[in-house]
Amino acid sequence: MRSSELIDPDLRGKLVAIYEELMWLAQRPNVSAGNARAWYTHIMSETVKRKLRRFTGKVSTAAAESESAILRLEHYKRIQTTLTGLVERHRKLKKPNPDEFIRVLVDCERVHIVTFEENYAATRAGGDYGKAGIQLKPWRSLSQERRTTLWKKMLRGKVANANAFAPGRKEEPNPTVERDARKSGARPSL
Repeated sequence: MRSSELIDPDLRGKLVAIYEELMWLAQRPNVSAGNARAWYTHIMSETVKRKLRRFTGKVSTAAAESESAILRLEHYKRIQTTLTGLVERHRKLKKPNPDEFIRVLVDCERVHIVTFEENYAATRAGGDYGKAGIQLKPWRSLSQERRTTLWKKMLRGKVANANAFAPGRKEEPNPTVERDARKSGARPSL
């Protein structure tokens, strides 16, 4: 059984429809693979992110320590580049494959909390956190007060597994993305 078949049927249906729209756009004249990909990353992701996007349990040191920094949920698996490549491959082959699209989304819709500046540094460094000067720390190493602030500002209503990191949880969250993915209705890549 494929991982894309293991997700919630309603979510799978929405993702298949988004894939079909994206690939229809990709076949239009003068529409690049990147332009078609943007249909998901800049428009349609908003409709599914609360069921698909997952927080890894990692926060950059800068984001953890700064009260005033602008923060971002950073897709460390290079979602835009990865999806653009997928669209280009599928367009050239003219081979519809929504299951691969869904597997890529499940894999790439994982995020860390970083600062705005670090988000751009990671992009410029091709996703290499060391080269970008980004150091990550585990959620549980933050003070309860900082976790509460970050949860309210960055996680609540924005990621599928927000409840696993909610303030006042009696047990420490296990930030294993695959476990959290199962709770959200998504499934990890096989």
